Amino acid sequence: MLHNLMNLLGRTPPATPATIGAPFARRDVAVVALLIEAAQIDRSTATYEMAAIERIVHERFGLEPGVAGELIATARIQLDASLEDWIFATVVREGFSGDERAEILGLLWEVVYADGRLARLEESLLQRLARQLRVGKAVSETARAQAFARVGLRRPADSGAMERE
Repeated sequence: MLHNLMNLLGRTPPATPATIGAPFARRDVAVVALLIEAAQIDRSTATYEMAAIERIVHERFGLEPGVAGELIATARIQLDASLEDWIFATVVREGFSGDERAEILGLLWEVVYADGRLARLEESLLQRLARQLRVGKAVSETARAQAFARVGLRRPADSGAMERE
């Protein structure tokens, strides 16, 4: 038993979200991990949501589709290996300015609205992330409204459901 413990102590520790992800910047992997978390929080990752993530990663990071796919795969691996998303929220909070964090929150709203509906779990996650990213309520609501408009949704007058314009 003591021998096994000594062997474990002598090994290189497993990679953590702060150490893996090369050749991608840690903060970029964190943003994409949060986008993936937003897409799958309701336990159904819609095609629209994944397409939104792919488009956002391609446009935001200026990556070719293949490289964007690698960044998404790297972020997914790190997200799956973590127990909590606060690790990624902390990296984003420390790695981006307030305006950039508000923009990232808008991207997160864009992902959850991509399938044309908003689940309670999605809304709860984004409200929690807004607090963790230290994005104020007014700025958060502006980011949400802008994302809603970018996705091209409108709320019919006679119901709470959303539909595409």
